[in-house]
Amino acid sequence: MMAMRQRLKHQILLWGLSFILSTSVLLGLPIVAHAQFSQKTSSTQTASLSASEAFRAAYENRYTWNKRFPGYSAEVLLKYQGKLKQGIVRVKPDLSVDVLNIDNQDVRELIANQLRMEVIHRRRVAFEKLHGQNRFELEGTDDSGALKIQEEGDGMDSHYKVKDKVITQVNRQLGDVAVTVDTLDTAQTPEGYLVSHFQTAFRNPQTGEILEKQDVRDSHKNIGKYYLLTDRTIRSGKEGNPEEKLAADTLIRFNNIQLLRFPNDMVSPV
Repeated sequence: MMAMRQRLKHQILLWGLSFILSTSVLLGLPIVAHAQFSQKTSSTQTASLSASEAFRAAYENRYTWNKRFPGYSAEVLLKYQGKLKQGIVRVKPDLSVDVLNIDNQDVRELIANQLRMEVIHRRRVAFEKLHGQNRFELEGTDDSGALKIQEEGDGMDSHYKVKDKVITQVNRQLGDVAVTVDTLDTAQTPEGYLVSHFQTAFRNPQTGEILEKQDVRDSHKNIGKYYLLTDRTIRSGKEGNPEEKLAADTLIRFNNIQLLRFPNDMVSPV
């Protein structure tokens, strides 16, 4: 029991770090004035414009909720290392998250962190507000043809890969942990793409040592004109590829999803 609790706290720490990094890129950090880069040559400025346009096209191609998002409630089932927990979650119209009817604080925090990360990626924020005053540099392509792009001015040594209007890789550093997120599969909607399979690697930025790897698969369902998370499976490990594990370490399932309010142009929940 003690080992399981320590492992749970470890996962909360890692997922909390992922949440902080997601928040910083999608809700914004203090940004550096564009003027400090103004001494670049005109050829570099042209390359930066191309990198900026490519990253912006992919950023704006993500599926996000609109301003009319009504919020929703759902039953949640968490399976973690053979243990089952059930409760209620609520995502409010202001995108705050509540986890109810679960007495274990660590479990509540685990579920809340996962939902907050989902909410952050569904939040619609203008590109100019977050990235408009930063500079983007094109650093070539990888073997798949994806553009390698560096963002200067966000304070986190951010590097990306972009291909076919999809952000296929994010690299970012926060303190003594570097994080790489690789998008392995997506689901298309009429309003942009949803990431359905991704892998996260946590590293020591000085030595490159892998601290943890996670393989995550998501399923979404269209309910009342909004795509909402219904299933998330997480496989974790330090060595090898967690995707190859036969069973997931963590399964989160959301059932009986109900929108909190229904504008006139919205159908009833499914």
